[in-house]
Amino acid sequence: MNEMPRPVTLEAHLDQQARLLTDACTSCGKCVEVCPVVGEATPALAAADPVEVVGGVVRYLQTGARNDLSDSWIQRCTGSGECIAACPESINPRLMLSIALSRLRAEQSASGINPMGTYYRRMAQLIKLAVGMQMTPADYQRLTGRTGNPDTAEVVFYLGCNVLRTPVIVFSLMDILDAIGADYAMLGGASNCCGIIHLKFQGDAPGSEAISRRTVDKLADFEPEKVLHWCPSCDLEFGETVNGFKEYPFDFEHISHFLVSRLDSFRDRLQPVPGKVALHRHDGGLGIDNSVETLLAAIPELELVDIEEDAHFTYTCGPGGLSNVEDMREQAHRATMTSAVAHDADILATLYHTCHRDLCGLEDQYPVEVKNWTAILARALGLPEHEDRYKSIKLHTELSAVLEDAQEFMQMHGLDTTTVAQMLPDLMAGRERGTSVW
Repeated sequence: MNEMPRPVTLEAHLDQQARLLTDACTSCGKCVEVCPVVGEATPALAAADPVEVVGGVVRYLQTGARNDLSDSWIQRCTGSGECIAACPESINPRLMLSIALSRLRAEQSASGINPMGTYYRRMAQLIKLAVGMQMTPADYQRLTGRTGNPDTAEVVFYLGCNVLRTPVIVFSLMDILDAIGADYAMLGGASNCCGIIHLKFQGDAPGSEAISRRTVDKLADFEPEKVLHWCPSCDLEFGETVNGFKEYPFDFEHISHFLVSRLDSFRDRLQPVPGKVALHRHDGGLGIDNSVETLLAAIPELELVDIEEDAHFTYTCGPGGLSNVEDMREQAHRATMTSAVAHDADILATLYHTCHRDLCGLEDQYPVEVKNWTAILARALGLPEHEDRYKSIKLHTELSAVLEDAQEFMQMHGLDTTTVAQMLPDLMAGRERGTSVW
């Protein structure tokens, strides 16, 4: 059997994948039956025939014909991956929905009605604001790869975009990489995006392709054996959505998997961290929570407690994930915090930056400390603890205290205090529910 030719554009690649997926799909509805958001999204979708819902997605990809039920499912998919295991034809319904979403967003953008059309610009503004309130310009230059990199490196620590809003995570991981003697370079920031925002939020496949190619080329310039990514959205974008379009001259690997592969080299250096830790999980088929559990379980005197939470709802708490269904987002976060308290956990360990942004804002309502797992591992390695400035900002009840704490950094970055004071209240709205934009 002859192999299909490799498409020359990302748009053609996605068209090819859509044909393969829809040709194999029998519209049996099993994916809809196991989808954790169908029953929560809208009453109409909850009451719909699963066969009709997935059949509408197939028809849309094949003919362009749309219906409200399928549109609703496409836009609310949280990437849980439950559908993949349930498919009797062994296709990937999550990928099918992802391609459908990019087409739907393209149509909405062309009509001027895309609700996510300005997301990239707003995200870049939020990153600039968060950076300007939490780190020095020199640190920002280092994290984005503009300074401090070697010409070549064994690995590149690729941050993606949004983790820069919670720099404590990045600083902890850099310390860990230094401590285990990794030969690494850095690359991150909005100018080094994986392309997922342009593709899935704006429906701009050519723009996404250009961004992705540029980022991959920058990564390849270091001649690395591996690129260690952090962001689960980058994981899905490079590992699933655009996988097979462009050959990578390196292996992509999540940094948690990389650290597990090196665990035996630093296991004996891990110092006791007494206490009970509950790990906030996401499944999504990525296995990252399992790697993090392995790392935390290796720390002496650290007791991992199992808690009841909705780890199967979504691959991440953030945009494109649990944020697509706001009611579920708040309920899931409160259930996680409540369960951690019920199991006498001292710390709730967050998995990703998006999880940390939401859950740390609830810390003042529940008697449990919220830390990202990276800070716990860094402490076990005897590394200095970085201040979680993001959490401090989020937990402040007075705007004046926020501005005072961030004043030095804001001056370094030339941020106007009056403008920041006007923006923050809207960005913080929903903080007490674990659903704020900030």
